[in-house]
Amino acid sequence: MIACRAPGKLFVAGEYAVVEPGHRAVLVAVDRYATATVSPADGDTVLGSDLDGGTALVCRRAADAAVVDPTADPGASLPPDPVAANPVATDLALPTGVVPAEGPGRLVAATGSVPATFSYLFAAASVVDRLIVERGITPRPYRLAVTADLGDADGRKFGLGSSAAVTVAAVAALGEFYDLGLSLMDRYRLAMLATVEVNPRASGGDVAASTWGGWIAYSSPDRARIARSAETEGVDAALRLPWPGLSVRPLPTPTTLDLHVGWTGTPASTPALVAGLGAPLDRAEFLVHSNACVERLAAALDTDDPTAIRTEIDCARELLLGLDAAEGLGIMTERLAELCRAAAESGAAAKPSGAGGGDCGIALLETGRAAEAAALTDRWEAAGIRKLPLRIHPSEGVRA
Repeated sequence: MIACRAPGKLFVAGEYAVVEPGHRAVLVAVDRYATATVSPADGDTVLGSDLDGGTALVCRRAADAAVVDPTADPGASLPPDPVAANPVATDLALPTGVVPAEGPGRLVAATGSVPATFSYLFAAASVVDRLIVERGITPRPYRLAVTADLGDADGRKFGLGSSAAVTVAAVAALGEFYDLGLSLMDRYRLAMLATVEVNPRASGGDVAASTWGGWIAYSSPDRARIARSAETEGVDAALRLPWPGLSVRPLPTPTTLDLHVGWTGTPASTPALVAGLGAPLDRAEFLVHSNACVERLAAALDTDDPTAIRTEIDCARELLLGLDAAEGLGIMTERLAELCRAAAESGAAAKPSGAGGGDCGIALLETGRAAEAAALTDRWEAAGIRKLPLRIHPSEGVRA
């Protein structure tokens, strides 16, 4: 059995700018994970997810496609898998030998037959399936079991990028199953191709953080162009072609500041918030200032300068407030505003993380300030904000 895990993420700065190709963000990977295990299997395809209580859907290979079996019970919990690490793990066993009309190696399902719960997992399997067929590798049936601890016990998500972590973990596990020798960049690109199939506007910052770990500086590729490349030239070619706009650079973890994360208790939908953005020209000034802020923040992280880092966190927050005022996105909720106020009163720099509208905020406070850290926790608790005990997932290094 093969097991791979991918960490969750937090945006540190640049979240709304990075939606546009070539624009920058800083992110950090945290120690909550999606884990994928793969083992050989016989029989039908079973696609499942524990993200919504352990549901399963059976797929069978038709002559020209993988067709979801409508007789399967999508609400039924999966039976325990004797080879899986977790008895409620999700399962996906891909059928073999498909050459559908849409193109060689495409793993597809009947129209409308893949529920949203399974969309990213199915897309990851589909992209890898196309790659192995393009490389002349014989597909083999398997069980892909995916579990995640990226939300609360009641199922509410923290906003740590669960979809990206699931996609990255699945790609990594399938890469090892087929002995593809994927580099970190290959994993990112395959996971990104899968992601844009589900959400064409996704920046991929969460995918990069889940792939490389640690702190990273990231700029987004032209997603429409890479999707076209995969369609017209194939997935294997898309791994080697230039991706305009893409940049990933690991950053050092600060030694002089501690990262504190507060959860508002209200999940938010990043795609819904991003959908409210106007045309890039309407926020050209925001994009320029955000890029400059992110560049200064990355430089401050390189030199481990706590004062400069905190200054740029405050700058990033003010830029988000200005964007919110201009476009009415609802980024800064009352609890996120209180999270930032409480942090300022405790001597920390703070801002919403990600799209806002709920989910998490971050605060950076000098290391060794135990009294101030305790005061911050108390203020957050009084405001109904839960401090999450998160630590930094270490960087996987600079291997391409």
